Amino acid sequence: MYKLVKAADAIVRQIADNKIVSNFITKEINANLSFATTEATDYYEKETTAYTRIYYVLDGVMVITIANEKFNVETGDVFYIDKDSTYEMQGTFKAVTVNQPAFGS
Repeated sequence: MYKLVKAADAIVRQIADNKIVSNFITKEINANLSFATTEATDYYEKETTAYTRIYYVLDGVMVITIANEKFNVETGDVFYIDKDSTYEMQGTFKAVTVNQPAFGS
């Protein structure tokens, strides 16, 4: 299988006033993984992820606190998080998010 998803075809979701997610590869395309971009400004979130997750920062700084350790994930950096991990994310950034399995599955 193959699929081209144009930027105009991404599913854009307003998560918060200061966070927008554009879903490109969703569970409807592939149940094994999803691919999205996230844009956030002065954002804060604490969550326990139900997915194995990878963040690749395209621009800005995403600060991740996990297991009482703080990481500045900057432009060009990648951060990997195991499924069922609790972490805090904050900052102003644009990032690629990859989930396995696909978000929402």
